[in-house]
Amino acid sequence: MTTTPITPITPAQKRLAAHLVQGLSNSEIATEEYLAPDTVSSHVRGMRQNLHCPPRSSRPVLAHALLLHRQVEAPPLPPLRPAFATNEDERLLLRAIAEHSAPADIARAAKIAPRDLKSRTEKLVRAAGATDSTHLVGLGHALGLLGAAGHDAASQPATPEGAGL
Repeated sequence: MTTTPITPITPAQKRLAAHLVQGLSNSEIATEEYLAPDTVSSHVRGMRQNLHCPPRSSRPVLAHALLLHRQVEAPPLPPLRPAFATNEDERLLLRAIAEHSAPADIARAAKIAPRDLKSRTEKLVRAAGATDSTHLVGLGHALGLLGAAGHDAASQPATPEGAGL
């Protein structure tokens, strides 16, 4: 875990980050913003560098770092969304997805069998009304499950614990 201060992302990166936390792929972001996919990839790399995320960190880990450091707003909650992360097991899985990139690390942190990771993650994504695990992390932030709005970002770790390590 690094304690080095982050470098705020640029306004262009903020626009792209807003799409990223909603679960859009690089190609979908490129289409929305009228950019080349390589340009989006370059901006995503820059976001990872600014936030001290490992180069191969997952999109949910990057979304968590963006939201934790208040570089972008959490996505809006879907209307009439079903309840999710209502028990400790679901909250543990949500946090593991936000903080770890490798499936084995996510399963270990969530205290579930690696063979159950995919089905449990898909079930949580559906319960949240999310499009994918990146959007799930964004919704977790919107609900204060991964960092309440009243918390001081400076008191949070600069990189999600175990991210990509």
